[in-house]
Amino acid sequence: MTIRGVDLPIPSVIRGASLTDFDRHAREHGLDARALIREVGLPATVLNDADMKVPASAVASLLELATRRSGAMDWGMRMAEGRKLSNHGPLGLVLRDPSTLSDALTSIARHIRVHNEALAVELETGPDVVILRLELTAEVKGPVRQFTELVVGVTHRMLRLFLGTSWTPKLVCFAHAPGASQAHYRKFFGCDVEFGCDFNGIVCRRADLAAPNPRAD
Repeated sequence: MTIRGVDLPIPSVIRGASLTDFDRHAREHGLDARALIREVGLPATVLNDADMKVPASAVASLLELATRRSGAMDWGMRMAEGRKLSNHGPLGLVLRDPSTLSDALTSIARHIRVHNEALAVELETGPDVVILRLELTAEVKGPVRQFTELVVGVTHRMLRLFLGTSWTPKLVCFAHAPGASQAHYRKFFGCDVEFGCDFNGIVCRRADLAAPNPRAD
């Protein structure tokens, strides 16, 4: 984008579906979701339009604002709890049919920008584990803890849709310091969670990637 001869960066956008259940969580904490949304410069209609593309930086700011106003340090993880493949629009359709988890993760890495332009997904394969790196690429002024925990939480949720609710990763890693209690993180992810790491992501056992998808077509 150019204004008066000056090239300006084009903001990374994300689908409005990223705010699924935001209004419900706001009500539970006595907050006005639409007022918060307007405060960060987003249109209130985003709550009713899953396919609306909005700046990812504004969504990140909104989650941090809601956390400060509510005192709920696990806001991002709470929003991730009820996510379904249908919340991911075209990306959800791509993820529905791969024959194995390995194929599904490859599809996520290849097509993530359809859902979230601000996120880069990389797979790093070792002898016994596969690291799924989830890194925010958009320029955001201020903290991004809740946005990061939402992204990692939603990805964890998608993996469980493939592997079953009893599955747990080997490890979950965050670059930031803990926000909620350690017990809450462990309850949500079902495994150890480390902070102050050099990346954000999920460490899976390599054997899990060969798991067949019973819904594959």
